Amino acid sequence: MFEILEKDLAGRIGILETRHGKIETPAIAPVVNPSKNIIIPAKIVDLNFPLLMTNAYILKKQYGELAEELSVHRILGVEKPVMTDSGAYQLMTYGKIDVTPEEILRFEEAIGSDIGVILDLPTPPGLSQEEAKERVEETLRRAKKALEIRKGEMLLVGPVQGSIYLDLVEYSAREMSDMNFDIFAIGGFTQLMERYNFVAMVDAVVRAKTWLPPDKPVHLFGGGNPVMLSLAVALGIDLFDSAAYAIYAKDLRYMTGYGVLRFERLKELPCNCPICSKYKIEDLKELPREELEQKIALHNLYVISKEIKTIKQAIHEGWLWELIERKAAGQPAIMDALCRLRKYVKFLEKHHPVTRQPVRGLTFSLPTSIWRPEIYRHVRRLNSRYIPPTCNTLLILPETPEKPYTRYGPISIIYKLIKNKGISCHIIVYSPIFGIVPIELSEIFPLSQYKVSRLITRSISKILKYALSSYLIKHSNNYTKIIFIIDDELINVKKSFIKKLKSKCPSIKTIYYSVSRIKDEKSASQFLHKILNID
Repeated sequence: MFEILEKDLAGRIGILETRHGKIETPAIAPVVNPSKNIIIPAKIVDLNFPLLMTNAYILKKQYGELAEELSVHRILGVEKPVMTDSGAYQLMTYGKIDVTPEEILRFEEAIGSDIGVILDLPTPPGLSQEEAKERVEETLRRAKKALEIRKGEMLLVGPVQGSIYLDLVEYSAREMSDMNFDIFAIGGFTQLMERYNFVAMVDAVVRAKTWLPPDKPVHLFGGGNPVMLSLAVALGIDLFDSAAYAIYAKDLRYMTGYGVLRFERLKELPCNCPICSKYKIEDLKELPREELEQKIALHNLYVISKEIKTIKQAIHEGWLWELIERKAAGQPAIMDALCRLRKYVKFLEKHHPVTRQPVRGLTFSLPTSIWRPEIYRHVRRLNSRYIPPTCNTLLILPETPEKPYTRYGPISIIYKLIKNKGISCHIIVYSPIFGIVPIELSEIFPLSQYKVSRLITRSISKILKYALSSYLIKHSNNYTKIIFIIDDELINVKKSFIKKLKSKCPSIKTIYYSVSRIKDEKSASQFLHKILNID
């Protein structure tokens, strides 16, 4: 029913099978109103959206039994998969609805929904923790009942609630994980995401995903702003729904991949979608209001579609982290959320693939890049698994731009000379990115397959301090001599760091030497002669 094909971070590309066809995830379901649409559903399907969402409660109120005779697909005029909400949004908005959870579930099945959401009780921000807990408990009772009475082939969605109360989110997810739903969903964040509070969304999604079955798709209610989609996918969200394309258009708000712009302020159309390619900004501004709203809504759909395609390509090639960094560079709310991921690097590392084919190098451009799960994995494994070779001398060299260290640049010349002369010397390279890299591991992905900005490599990082200190504490007794080479042209090492190192490893000797100027065997021999004759 759900097959996972590729992964990057906790994000994945998968195939979800429904009665009306397969859905490649991540995917977003544009929400359509069964009575009035700014864009007709068939047109949305023509834009290659594989899934639509509509409201079963509104269908029941407007069509009654006729909806069961016609089916939701005939009402919308599409033969693609359709997901139906149960009226929970109306319940959240108006306080009550005149339908029972059992009635709406049977109605969703009767109208032929491919994916149906149970009638849960949303937990929007503003509720007290006690009120939110009552709603979580009632949602869980309704979830158990729904599974008991379900019939047919409709995929059933089990919502996780709790909103800003993370202990409730965890409780809800833990209880839901024991129930055999086809899809799980996370709710309660639509209003927070509208206010660009993506940090709260990050916290809740990680809490929920920690407990939800990894082989089931997860839906995020109300996530439709292109700027946050890559972030949510990286956390493991597979499906989204949103009416934002239409709601924004009604307010003349023009979506881009980096934020939402006010249409009336535009002097140019910064987009190449069919709408923006066909019209000039002056022509659009002269259109009647209703027609202009429709054009902006179409543009917004094109932008959302392009964003999903970009995310999929990022997962294919392994640059989802870089994509989020690009978003964060232009949107402070995404930067705040990206910084929050530092807290959850262990979660990301658990889901992130160790290798991929074809191999693609990593890019470290911003200070946030050092929170990538590849770094955490390397440091963790080095501490728990690595056993160094038996040698008399430990030579600690600064990272050089040339990689791998065994083949190119000054370190390779030193390494080959030590090997050819049979010198009992073990080399480790200290790196602001990966902390330390034993020379014999330097060709293993991704220790040589990356590019890094000088913004990051000019000074000692916390990762380097931790990794080198841990290594010396654990392994310094294996060596009779430990030599730490400092080249300030490569990495600026402060005296305070050297002092701390010596407090942990009193036998360490420090030498300032321009490693970057070693170009041949002769200069490498001079270097070795100097350092190996230290008393």
